[in-house]
Amino acid sequence: MNITQETIRIEGMSCGHCVMTVKKAIESLEGVKEANVSLEDKKAVVEYDEKKVKLEDIRAAVKEAGYEPV
Repeated sequence: MNITQETIRIEGMSCGHCVMTVKKAIESLEGVKEANVSLEDKKAVVEYDEKKVKLEDIRAAVKEAGYEPV
């Protein structure tokens, strides 16, 4: 398994509920091992298998959840 770690800045999160929504959206993708979402740092650190999921897919999941990946 080839695990990659990426940090994605996310705009629009304002509370713990936002963090859980983003975390759930990212971790629902097949190939994502873990997502650590920080409200104060406005970012998500994501560990994923590049062979199963692409960074663009993760960004799309964040956008679909209603937040802005930057």
